[in-house]
Amino acid sequence: MNSAVSRFPLLHRVARPALLATGATLLAATTLTGCGLFGENWDVKFEVTGTGQAEIGYSFSGGNDQTKATRESLPWTVSQNVGFGFNNVTVLHAPPGTACRVYVDGALRESQDASDSEGTVSCFVNLQEK
Repeated sequence: MNSAVSRFPLLHRVARPALLATGATLLAATTLTGCGLFGENWDVKFEVTGTGQAEIGYSFSGGNDQTKATRESLPWTVSQNVGFGFNNVTVLHAPPGTACRVYVDGALRESQDASDSEGTVSCFVNLQEK
């Protein structure tokens, strides 16, 4: 055998745990950065305007899953500080004239001003870099 492992068995025993620890550290840093704990982050606000009620589902980047659509009174709003990634709000069974908006750091970034014939409207932003 002419491999580095057979010639230097102690190196193999020491290097493998160090490589695993380095990989785990990089994975943790990437995960935390995506959640906005490290690196860039934004204040995202979803807003749904109109009258009456509609089913609203939404997800923020760094979150586990989209929230289940729940029946809400309009107007409606929710906000969160997030890291990079996808953010969306979807409105179902909305009355005519319902609109959605997404604000990022206080600035309007996405707007859909009318629900379709089935009462559906959605807004989406993908945050990557400032």
